[in-house]
Amino acid sequence: MRLLISGLVTGLGGGLASLGGGTLLIPLLTSWVGMDQLEARGTAMGAAIFSATIGSLLYGLHGSVDWRTLWLTGIPAMIVAPLAARFSDHWSQRLLRRLFGVVVLCGAVVLIFKDGSYTDFAAGWPVLWLILVGIIAGLVAGVVGVSGGPVLAPLFVFGLGVSQALAQGSSLLARIPQIFSSVWENHREGNVRWRTLPYLGAGMIAGTMGGSLLALHLPDRKLRWIFAALLFLLGLYQIFGPIHPSSAKLLEKPRSGDRS
Repeated sequence: MRLLISGLVTGLGGGLASLGGGTLLIPLLTSWVGMDQLEARGTAMGAAIFSATIGSLLYGLHGSVDWRTLWLTGIPAMIVAPLAARFSDHWSQRLLRRLFGVVVLCGAVVLIFKDGSYTDFAAGWPVLWLILVGIIAGLVAGVVGVSGGPVLAPLFVFGLGVSQALAQGSSLLARIPQIFSSVWENHREGNVRWRTLPYLGAGMIAGTMGGSLLALHLPDRKLRWIFAALLFLLGLYQIFGPIHPSSAKLLEKPRSGDRS
């Protein structure tokens, strides 16, 4: 039941505010389900397949997806993410969690300053900007397990000046290639609990459908501020909140295979 509820909450966040597998699910898997940070990272990546696929389809049906992001942003992220995951696999649990919190807070700050004079600064070179955002997203995904929402959507809005709905739909689409590459790398390291995915997936599909439809009917400014507020609260929790006992341990032995 905890897995199903975790998937439902994550899917709702993924559809409503493009906060999917990593941003919401990692805290739930560590603090409520009892996984350590690396298992949560890998499993969240696997579950993100459901929210990213369903969400991008729903946003796309309403014209809120820039299909170029699939290859201009998604492919660079796909290449970088497994390399970053391999590099950071033996970092401490506390460090991974704090890095995760910093990334989330940065996303909130970017959206808060969307109305300032720095908006649209990359509108004249969108292709290069989309590639650069993909590289950044891949680094974040590999190190802390965030599949893209806190990075992609804010940078699409801030750099290109697109609407929040378009940014969220495009970020769901763009994260699909690197989700698959990250899942493979985390599986190779034994960090994915495959038996949990059907339960997480069922909840995420239902939540993503409801959240996406709600987001598509909200005013842009209101949707953006909801997104920024969620990022801000989650970032503070990850930096200053308590760490579950099972997440506080460092890796004590090499991982091999599936630890289901």
